[in-house]
Amino acid sequence: MGDVAGIRDVSQAMRVAASGVRGASSTGLLRPAHPRVAIQMSRDLRKWGTSPAIGYALGAARDGEELAIIDVDDPLHPEVSFTEIEHRCDTLTKGLVDRGLTSASTIAILARNSRAMAEVIVAVSRLGADLVYLNTGASAEQIQQVLANERVDLVVRDTEFARLCPPGIPTLGTDDPAGVSLLDSLPTRGGVSKPDRTGQHIILSSGTSGGVPRGTARATMQMDALAAVLDAFPLRVGGTVLIAAPLFHAWGWMNHRLACVLGATQILMRAIDPERILALVQAHEVESLITVPTVLTQILNLPPEVRGQYDTSSLKFVAVSGSELSGELAWDFMNAFGDILYNLYGTTEAAFATVAGPGDLCVDPGTAGRPLPGVRVEILDRRGKPVRRGETGRVYVLSRTSFDGYTDGTDRDRVRGMVFTGDLGRLDDEGRLTLEGRADEVIITGGEKVHPVEVEQVLLRNDWVKDVGVAGRPDSVYGAVVVAYVVLEPDSPTSAADDIKEFARTRLGPRHRPKDVVAVAALPRTVTGKLRRRALVDPDALDDPEWF
Repeated sequence: MGDVAGIRDVSQAMRVAASGVRGASSTGLLRPAHPRVAIQMSRDLRKWGTSPAIGYALGAARDGEELAIIDVDDPLHPEVSFTEIEHRCDTLTKGLVDRGLTSASTIAILARNSRAMAEVIVAVSRLGADLVYLNTGASAEQIQQVLANERVDLVVRDTEFARLCPPGIPTLGTDDPAGVSLLDSLPTRGGVSKPDRTGQHIILSSGTSGGVPRGTARATMQMDALAAVLDAFPLRVGGTVLIAAPLFHAWGWMNHRLACVLGATQILMRAIDPERILALVQAHEVESLITVPTVLTQILNLPPEVRGQYDTSSLKFVAVSGSELSGELAWDFMNAFGDILYNLYGTTEAAFATVAGPGDLCVDPGTAGRPLPGVRVEILDRRGKPVRRGETGRVYVLSRTSFDGYTDGTDRDRVRGMVFTGDLGRLDDEGRLTLEGRADEVIITGGEKVHPVEVEQVLLRNDWVKDVGVAGRPDSVYGAVVVAYVVLEPDSPTSAADDIKEFARTRLGPRHRPKDVVAVAALPRTVTGKLRRRALVDPDALDDPEWF
């Protein structure tokens, strides 16, 4: 039996290695380089490894004068080359040392996407300190709790968030006279040595009801994991990437790291504006757009004459994650922009798990795709036993990038090393994953289980429904009943709610049909577009941490 397991492990390693060669070849990573360039890149990798400390060194070695970052909201210094940002990162590292920070320190960042935030990520990594990524939508109380739990020594923050930072912890501004924007005034003596440890990058998980989110730590990006992503995504060395997803979230963070390794030009923006995204795509001939599903909805909701003003033909790759991509949205986006859409599924704890490319989405627009090379996905029941193919169960994931436990010492449910994602799903005969919603959001009505996502997918096909969230409302007879909270299209008739109930009656079984259809102005969603389902029926839940 041990021999069989060993053969299986070797076979999997060979598949991952093969995908790595394919991915590296297609991106241009294996492109021959001048000996001096190759030597410098090798030195940088030996010094910094694949942690965020590598920063922009590889891009500086390949072509230092190319643009590393375009910060469209920085009026003073919007564009910076690879050579310039490398100098700035080293200078900031030395500035942190002069402020008394060491590899034993813990630093937190509370900022919107910007060049300054990108520089802090690299500088803290080169110091060897830990970096905690705070959510910009958090309250002062939530931030104070996280800072205390993670024992933070310094907070680097944008000026607009200064009021959220508690007294007693030193702060450094990214965009004020005391901050990172004046790097030229910081000391520049000496070089930056390799730290005595690799710092952890602590991304916060979703908070429990009324609780505080827990930290999940990342340090380096394993080469086989990098290869798996590059095999799935059509990225290339030296491309232009617009990141319209928060860098404090695992999705934005991962793509920021990929862009650095590939020496791509990153376009960063502080606030999401759908028309501005199209304008930036045209102005900078953007090839890759990294965002979340709600942003795709906002783009499609622009009037056709507005969308038609912009040339987006440069786009070759649009990738979303962070919340569910509905089948209707996938179809509509590809009909408008072509078969360039990719949907990645993962969690902060399990890391990336599956990806659906255009081919998968054309066959099944609601799919979350197939496991990436080196990733194991299984559907298990509550006892940890595999369910039959096509049946719904709990989604478990194992990869080399799965986390080792929360920073507070707790862990998620595991089976044979696999991490429970908290989601329900099923695998089809082709190995594609379809998600059925969160395990803790299943509605038990009259003893029967109803998955809210199943109902939402049907209601989204109605012409009057612009957005919808389904939740269970307590009921004395059935235990709970299904209620649909609907954002209506602007031209909807006064009878829209009744029309939607009739629409559901002809397409859903008795238990799945909404007992009520409630028209709302907007649904409570997080910054990545994830529906805060409990807040639909419990307004007090809006006071809970809004992390992801």
